[in-house]
Amino acid sequence: MNAQTDITTNKAAAYRLVWSQLVLTIVIASLLFAYIGSESAYSALLGGLAYILPNVWFVRLAFRDSGQSTPQLILSRFYLGETGKLVLTGIVFALCFLLVKPLHVGALFLTYIMMIIVNLAGLALISAKK
Repeated sequence: MNAQTDITTNKAAAYRLVWSQLVLTIVIASLLFAYIGSESAYSALLGGLAYILPNVWFVRLAFRDSGQSTPQLILSRFYLGETGKLVLTGIVFALCFLLVKPLHVGALFLTYIMMIIVNLAGLALISAKK
């Protein structure tokens, strides 16, 4: 495989991973709504989105114009993307705690942690296929 094919493959895999996280977040929120209640459901949805939204920003930034970019530019975008992810995650959590009342903190953080685990498992699967 050449570099452009690798980039295209990795970009597609990154977006599939984000979509699977979104679907899983919706499933978790739906199950919590059905069995526990709406507070846990929307808190879980917010927890998933606290991971997914910054991750989408990272993927878009990291793979933007990647076909014409130098390796140094791609690396700098990854660093900028990771920094932005941390900042955006902090902002989303701050907004959740400031604006959402009542908030089920356990559902919020457990869903966020589950998205981290899904991301790590997805990255491991992607790496194993190479």
